Amino acid sequence: MPPPSLHIQSTRTRFRAVLSDSMLDAVARRSRFVRRERVVSAASLFWAFMVTLGAQPMEYISDVLRTLNAQRGLALRYKPFWNRLAQPAFCRFMKAMFTILCREMVEQVLTSAKGSVSAYFSDILLDDGSSFAVARGLRGVFPGRFTKLTPAAVELHAHMSLRTGTPCHVVLAPDKEGERQFLPPAHTLPRRSLSLRDRGYVDLDYFEALAEAEAFLICRTTTSLNPTIVRVLGGLPKRAGRKWEGQPLQTLRRSKLRRDLDLLVSWPRKHGPALQLRIVIRYVREKKSWTWLLTNLPPDFTAENIAQLYRLRWQIELLFKDWKSYANLHALQSEHPAIVEGFIWASLCAAFLKRSVASFSQLLLARPVSTRLVAMAGPHLLPMLANWAQRGFPLSMLRRILSFVANNARPTHPERRGPRDHLGLRPAGCPPQIVQLSPRRATRQAA
Repeated sequence: MPPPSLHIQSTRTRFRAVLSDSMLDAVARRSRFVRRERVVSAASLFWAFMVTLGAQPMEYISDVLRTLNAQRGLALRYKPFWNRLAQPAFCRFMKAMFTILCREMVEQVLTSAKGSVSAYFSDILLDDGSSFAVARGLRGVFPGRFTKLTPAAVELHAHMSLRTGTPCHVVLAPDKEGERQFLPPAHTLPRRSLSLRDRGYVDLDYFEALAEAEAFLICRTTTSLNPTIVRVLGGLPKRAGRKWEGQPLQTLRRSKLRRDLDLLVSWPRKHGPALQLRIVIRYVREKKSWTWLLTNLPPDFTAENIAQLYRLRWQIELLFKDWKSYANLHALQSEHPAIVEGFIWASLCAAFLKRSVASFSQLLLARPVSTRLVAMAGPHLLPMLANWAQRGFPLSMLRRILSFVANNARPTHPERRGPRDHLGLRPAGCPPQIVQLSPRRATRQAA
């Protein structure tokens, strides 16, 4: 069943409160993008960007102008349109709209089965960054890490909630800047939340701060760490494990790593006692390499639990793929910083709208929805949303939109079991699925 506060009427009210003409105009005025009434309203410009960036291939700024002229029956020229987008207020307007969407249009789409591994956590948070090149003329504003290949590049640092399937916030920065400075402070994380991060975010001071916040973290790390082994928790017989206690981790050459290991290790700290964490070392057959996972989870969680939890981090990579593949998040043929940054925030708004509609469709109609298929359905979905907003958000059109998503974005292979299933995560509002497997597939699943 959907949450008590979520019904078709309240859903329309939420969309209308955020995307109505009056709301878009108010945000544009606060951003100083609109100062007096003109031929082109903030709402018409916003929906022209949504349809162009989220529903069709786009290469030039003029693609948005053609969409705007076609939607509103106008004959605007390119130069005045470009001049308006070149204002810094355009970027502020699109960024403000993305912030409002992240705050107002979010619902929990994953729940945990009672007694499951995932039920222990208040939320599962994913942090990562995605970079892409911009026009070379912007290398002074957005310097890139690879000065010869991509002298100008930006990186989007995303903080995402797995339970809602949407980003909590995103920071846009030059690609040359480090990643750790954009992490949320440890004290701002919800109590008993779990964060999943890649190896670029290893920071022992951050782990110490997590203890005060009562939050948890699993972070992939490099194989060059050299803490002291305190105890072997799993992977070896007790007698063999005692020989390793008190030894630096790097003394165990890689040739000796013949099996998966679960180790309690420590680092000396200048102030206070040594910092003790766990390192789970596992061999990944698909990559033919070893993966080291650093975590502060208690021993109640097995090494297998930790590995399965970390696999959930892949969901943020799928989010980035949706942005780049189905929301035109790529290099724009412009060297104006305000225009480029404004287009980036507009792309994120278009991608967020599609995910938000997918969430409401799942919860209201009690059917699992594939976010990837919804992202691919942009050419049909976003023009419907723009038409719905232009007509004043009638309830009948909302029912058609939600039904379209539920009928055309069903998971292709619901019988496949991934990390979410093993950890007890289920689509919220949907009854448990009973899938009939063929004998051959059932045998393969059991194996």
